[in-house]
Amino acid sequence: MSLRQDLKSKNFVITAELNPARTCSADVIVNNAKRLVGLVSAINITDNSGAAMKMSSLVASFLMQSQTGIEAIWQITCRDRNRLAIQSDLLGAYALGLRNILPLKGDAPIAPLTVEKCFDINTDQLIETCIKLSKGKDLDDKDVKEPFIDFCIGAAAHPGMEDLNVQKNSMQKRLEMGAEFFQTQICFDKKQMENFANIIGPDLVSKTLLGLTPIKSLKQAEFMNKNIFGVTVPPEIITRIAAASNDEDAAKIGLDIAVELTNEIKQIGFRGVHVMAIGQESRLAEIVNYINPK
Repeated sequence: MSLRQDLKSKNFVITAELNPARTCSADVIVNNAKRLVGLVSAINITDNSGAAMKMSSLVASFLMQSQTGIEAIWQITCRDRNRLAIQSDLLGAYALGLRNILPLKGDAPIAPLTVEKCFDINTDQLIETCIKLSKGKDLDDKDVKEPFIDFCIGAAAHPGMEDLNVQKNSMQKRLEMGAEFFQTQICFDKKQMENFANIIGPDLVSKTLLGLTPIKSLKQAEFMNKNIFGVTVPPEIITRIAAASNDEDAAKIGLDIAVELTNEIKQIGFRGVHVMAIGQESRLAEIVNYINPK
């Protein structure tokens, strides 16, 4: 089954996320992915997350997919490429058998990083580029030879945005452009989930995979609260994590909270979850089994 088919037919879709390393070896990412065979519909491969240099997301996506059989969701950012490189990479990715794509703006560099940002085109224009290439035209309206690309296009969404009506309009616009699914930023707050769902409406809810991260320690919870835009770890969760006697107990509490959030996500009617096991990628299979036991 492909991700596109799962989005249409599965009751609850699970995707996961892996980060390439600062190395020319893909062994770690492939080994972590192998443990997820049969547990997820696809795995996102991030594109220089944190604006830090890693292995090419295109190459890592191909290696992971070809060596595990799990479909990759290739993340591609506008930050690092001009329109020529983007179109070239889109054609190359499709030739390599990649079929799922998540166009993103890309994380901003944090000092003391010195990175020359590109942003020749924005995220909406990147989605438009995919659609144009699928119809045999490039951004200059020049013909592209068959076979044409046919990506299953995703888009990012954010339950923690201050104005969720703006978020709804952005999601609706991208859906009309050709996006087939949405993956969101991490959400720990059940009330925030409900509010997000109420505002974007049932059609968009049914196409959205909500971001989920099991907290592994009090330090991680406090860091995300302070440093990740739009992510709020509610006080009651902080209190539960703080009551743990050690990091192992804290991680177990974090898993239990992730189960509670997954059940809420199912009850609201979201299409599924997107699991980002920050700092716990080697445990992704265990985490997925725990939150959604078969």
